[in-house]
Amino acid sequence: MRIVVGVDGSGASAEALRFAAAEAKALGAELEAVTVWELPELAAGHVSQEQVDEAMGPWLAEFVGEVLGDEGAGIVQTVRGGSGGAVLLEVAENADLLVVGSGGHSGIAAVVMGSVSHQLANHSPCPLTVVPDRDAASNGGGAEPGPIVVGVDGSPHADSALAWAARRAERSGRALRVVLAWRGEASGWIAGSPLGAGLPPVSELEQQAHDMLRELVDGAGLPDTVQPELVVGEGSPEAVIREAAADASMLVLGARGRGGFLGLLLGSVTSRMLNDLACPTTVIPTSGSTAAAPS
Repeated sequence: MRIVVGVDGSGASAEALRFAAAEAKALGAELEAVTVWELPELAAGHVSQEQVDEAMGPWLAEFVGEVLGDEGAGIVQTVRGGSGGAVLLEVAENADLLVVGSGGHSGIAAVVMGSVSHQLANHSPCPLTVVPDRDAASNGGGAEPGPIVVGVDGSPHADSALAWAARRAERSGRALRVVLAWRGEASGWIAGSPLGAGLPPVSELEQQAHDMLRELVDGAGLPDTVQPELVVGEGSPEAVIREAAADASMLVLGARGRGGFLGLLLGSVTSRMLNDLACPTTVIPTSGSTAAAPS
């Protein structure tokens, strides 16, 4: 098993490195720390790639040592020139998990994490975890780690997210919380108008949501040792998921979802969740890969 983490010297990338190191230790995985540099146009022709590589190698080693101490020994360290997102995607081609921070620096030592996290979420060949700054994490430093929370909507991508989250919960010994959002009103419906005459009562819609969630979980073939908490919430998917993940140690989402009356629309929801992280958030790629899920 192999985990790749992008670092650029920022506080967010330090948190990403700590998270990736903890995951690698828990899963018995190889960890590779990658920093990407891109020369300013004015420096082109004056500084060679070899010169930058020679300078950045010691910097990366020092950064890893400062963040992880003795635990940083044995970590593979890679310095590459090019576009941050493109390089990370290339390095992670055969990885089981890619980890980045939620924001970063720009300039010569930059992975520019904030600007590439959405690109990575859309194109990563493996599950991607985006880690917020420590101050933004809702469950950082607690004595007991919070649950792993996963949003579902019945789409194949959400099913993959559920399977990944369940295996991660089993391996880590953490609780699993499965969340589904539903709407009590049709968009554009005006109370008392004929447009709403054919809609079932709200109580029936809520029951349908509960039944749907139970069916999804029962059909997922989760490990016997994982007994998930099921949460059904009325409202926008983003609001329901945020409330359910208030104490989460990790949030897991599919890169895409499905539309419809009970749909989570995880494509747009995932994008918005990545813009305002409260805990490490793992996006399962569109390919439906679950390679990074511990077995």
